[in-house]
Amino acid sequence: IMISHLESYKFSSIISQFKNASLVNKKGDLLFSKDQDPFKTTTSRLVMFQITKKYLSPQLGDIIISNDPENGGTSLSRVFFISCLNDNLFLIWDAELFLIDFKIPLMPFLEKNKINSMVWQGLVESQPHKEIFSVFFNDEINKYKTIFLFKDFIQEASKELFQKQWFDVSLSIFLLHFEAKAYGQNELNYTYKNENRLKLRTEADEKQNVRFVKVDFSGTTLTSHIQSGFCCASHIIESGLIIEFSKFYQLEKYLSQAILNHVKLILPPKSIVTTAHKTGDHNFELQKIVRQMMKYNLSYINLTSKKNIKNFSLYSTHLLQMNSVTDSNLMFLSNSRIEFKNLVGFVQKNLQHIDGEYKASLIYTSETPLKLKISGIASDEDASKRWLKINKNIVSHGNYELKKGDELHFNWKFI
Repeated sequence: IMISHLESYKFSSIISQFKNASLVNKKGDLLFSKDQDPFKTTTSRLVMFQITKKYLSPQLGDIIISNDPENGGTSLSRVFFISCLNDNLFLIWDAELFLIDFKIPLMPFLEKNKINSMVWQGLVESQPHKEIFSVFFNDEINKYKTIFLFKDFIQEASKELFQKQWFDVSLSIFLLHFEAKAYGQNELNYTYKNENRLKLRTEADEKQNVRFVKVDFSGTTLTSHIQSGFCCASHIIESGLIIEFSKFYQLEKYLSQAILNHVKLILPPKSIVTTAHKTGDHNFELQKIVRQMMKYNLSYINLTSKKNIKNFSLYSTHLLQMNSVTDSNLMFLSNSRIEFKNLVGFVQKNLQHIDGEYKASLIYTSETPLKLKISGIASDEDASKRWLKINKNIVSHGNYELKKGDELHFNWKFI
């Protein structure tokens, strides 16, 4: 285990510049991963690697990019970067620029460490805010270049013998952590937005000396919203489930293909996945729902006494992306935290914090209109304690605009 801690630290060091990144071998087997954004993309990165390998096959010094939500991506603002560190080690990461509101098909961005001038012209130079685009993409290139400070470990980690040993170590840690928890199963049924029946069966067990976690969404029906675009791709759901699984069993530092092979996901078409949404509008919402359900099931299985178990209750969670022609703001409201990033163009009218309940009013002061995109869940079950308003109107999932003098109010109760 001491070896595993050392190798995990080395992997962490390599990708320390990135918020969300995965290292894989040439087959696409996951070696190491991290996911720090509120929206999780672990499986999305693996899917994006396989798509890239099939069509463009990145070589050393190459970076392939895409944001296409219908081809492994998640939203237009999130760009995936697929790079080759050597012939058996690849890095995939993603980063957000909220000004991007157009589709970027799979294309070579960096070739043999040189920027593709045609791509740069179309992607950066032709934009009204090319300075912001230039800073964003140059920052990502610079992060990529820091990887090669670890050239000795890159060489070591690319060897098949090393990878086999790392898989063996991470698997042994999985078995240790898995056996420290209870075996069992739970089935959760939940009705979302009155007409949608969400059904999740979670099982942690051992059969024929093989330990596994089985996650089955068979029986889920979202038929009332399929025609209106309430859909997502399977990798969106898988990323959420994998994160909750790895958190529950404390495997984040060791998550590898050897562990993923012991997670069985059953996602029938039209259960909770139908087709990829062309702009990914419901990805955050659906991922948050399945994460809450998965967490509940795993916790339920491990309760010593089920006499006083609380019924499942979906809690509100919101991600606010705010963009003007010059500024980008981000606000995240969850079960346990409130996170602001930048928050340019607002003044705070008031802020109260009493017994874990936050109340605030933010006044927009800029002359430039601000586009506001709200993703997430507005649960009826805690509507009195968690809500957002623009001026006097309650708002939830959707697109809005703030003008000078508009007020953004929120009331948010931590649980």
